[in-house]
Amino acid sequence: MSWKKVAALLFGLMLVTTGLAFSGVSAAGGSVTVILVSDNEADSALAEYLANLTGAVVVTTPWGVYSPDVTALVMAHAPDRVVIIGGPDAVLEQYETDLMDLNTTVERWWGPNRYGTNLAVIGNATATLGLRFEDEVFVAPGNDTAAIRVAIRRAAGVHGVVVYTNGTGEPSRVLRRLGIKPWKVVVVISPLTEGILGKFRAGGGCNASVTEVKVNVTAETALGVINMSRERIRLAKELLANVTLPPQLERTAGRMLLLAERELNASVRAYEKGNYGRAYGLAMASKSHAEFVIKIASREWRMKVRFDPAMRYRVFLNRVEIQLQLMESAGINVTELRELVEALRQAVEKGDYDVAHYLMQKIRMELVKLYFKDRIRFREHVVFPAHRRCGMMP
Repeated sequence: MSWKKVAALLFGLMLVTTGLAFSGVSAAGGSVTVILVSDNEADSALAEYLANLTGAVVVTTPWGVYSPDVTALVMAHAPDRVVIIGGPDAVLEQYETDLMDLNTTVERWWGPNRYGTNLAVIGNATATLGLRFEDEVFVAPGNDTAAIRVAIRRAAGVHGVVVYTNGTGEPSRVLRRLGIKPWKVVVVISPLTEGILGKFRAGGGCNASVTEVKVNVTAETALGVINMSRERIRLAKELLANVTLPPQLERTAGRMLLLAERELNASVRAYEKGNYGRAYGLAMASKSHAEFVIKIASREWRMKVRFDPAMRYRVFLNRVEIQLQLMESAGINVTELRELVEALRQAVEKGDYDVAHYLMQKIRMELVKLYFKDRIRFREHVVFPAHRRCGMMP
């Protein structure tokens, strides 16, 4: 299967959500901020929380994968600003390139892992968005979907701070770095992560009142992670089919994928027996191993795009074609741009990369001019009611 087909397949996995309030967004204008984030459970929860507080739009991409459809989803909102949450392994750098081609202001909030990203998001939200979090802190394991969801939901009700932990670091150190002195700390755990938050149970090195909330893993929660793991495995297989890995990496990826499949099968068996806690834990492990394979295959794809001009132009053509379809659906005349795109396609087929480079730059300039001239038309077509989930265009 070609990469273009893989990208098309991903559209079914994408999710666009809006925040709870959109007082600053209207068809007539107003400032629009889009938060672009992967469907990683930790990062996406933070994105949803910020959207609830600010009225930003959240656009979600499958973890570790580039798809031009996601760029189109962002473009459909004609944002003034895009905040990317997560590192380049989660939300690929190609998205930054796409959006900067549209002269869109883009910034990335991230750290070396989900815990560093958590710190960066809280710090940037207070420094650049002017958000004021109340001094109530909710601590959750960063790899525990069930606990994260409860922590985010509770924090949203009181404008609290959500801090992720992996059990090796002390959350109170994070709070000190942020200058937060909480009066209350709520530690949220599930059966998967019992025992890793001993420091905060004992007071966490701070003077706050510390309470603990235990989350039960329901059938619905377990099934949701099982389905996510199944999608990750399917995606990992599709990506591996489109890259050529060095022998050693290929063997490693094969072993990890096999392990992910075994864990998923064991998870399904546990679920069928009603052991939802075990099913949940196995599915989380399966998802993690499948993501390892996705990361390997995705990095190889990025290297290929970087050094293979034909593939780089094909990726560009695919992205521009989707953008032109979007612009046409908003009533924008793209006839001249389509002529340039066809000329570029022919140049690539002939291997005339000097001409192709000139045409690609020409398309970039003309597309951004047309986009900014008529971008208000996108906002006339996009609807922002609370909690609506929508596709590319209504």
